[in-house]
Amino acid sequence: MDSLMRSINHTHRCSNRYQSEKLKADGISGNQQIYIFQICRHPGISQEQLAQRIAVNKSNITRQLCALEQNGFITRQPSPEDKRILQVFPTEKAQALYPKVVELMRNWNQLLLEDFSEEEREQLLSMMQRVQEKARMLAEKEEAKR
Repeated sequence: MDSLMRSINHTHRCSNRYQSEKLKADGISGNQQIYIFQICRHPGISQEQLAQRIAVNKSNITRQLCALEQNGFITRQPSPEDKRILQVFPTEKAQALYPKVVELMRNWNQLLLEDFSEEEREQLLSMMQRVQEKARMLAEKEEAKR
């Protein structure tokens, strides 16, 4: 079973390399494109909600958001309801980049799956969604123990 994780991790690293190369001129990395994607889709998302959506720990969220903020892609503001919560908003710079990020993600998926039949694609995606959901549940269970 460790070959499953090896394959997932290898695919993820290749994805980051591919996306980093395509986004280099725009000033973001392959790791940061998912932040741009989520923040543009959900303006005002809290840092905690963002961490849950992309399954990254809070210290990584803070580090990446600092970099994105310094480079003019996002702003962070305290929530009007609870000043302890920081909400994240895309700037015009991020919104201008968003269509490129969406297209890049779409193209990467198409490239990865181009040799699969429609049935194989559906089966693979269905199974990967099951793996993803199981992984999310297990991670949440471990976090709840702390």
